[in-house]
Amino acid sequence: MDRIQIAPTDKSPEVDFNPSEGVLMLKGRSLVEDSESFYLPLVEWIQKYIEDPKEGTVIDFKFEYFNTSCSKWLITITKELKVLYEKDPSTQINWYYEDDDVLEYGEVICDLVDIPINMIDMEPEEEEI
Repeated sequence: MDRIQIAPTDKSPEVDFNPSEGVLMLKGRSLVEDSESFYLPLVEWIQKYIEDPKEGTVIDFKFEYFNTSCSKWLITITKELKVLYEKDPSTQINWYYEDDDVLEYGEVICDLVDIPINMIDMEPEEEEI
């Protein structure tokens, strides 16, 4: 299975799905206008990955911001990850957030999909003087 690496843009997140390491990461801003063309191949990749996943897969969502269209795809992706989690309960899903809006949406997804998601605060640490 091939690794997916997509560099971030002003409107699309960085993607790094590494099957050999068992690490899937989405990071940045997601404001893509045609969210289906961006996210559908990722969902299809995850579906294929679930057939033979690496034990203890780690999924990191590190979004600064995403629009409504993209948020629907995040739910779709997380529903697929539930299948992975049910197959391998050592799967770890991390939802990083910097602000309350991103945190709240992560909590909504967690409740909606009904799988454990680690909420991790990415607040920048204050520099010591």
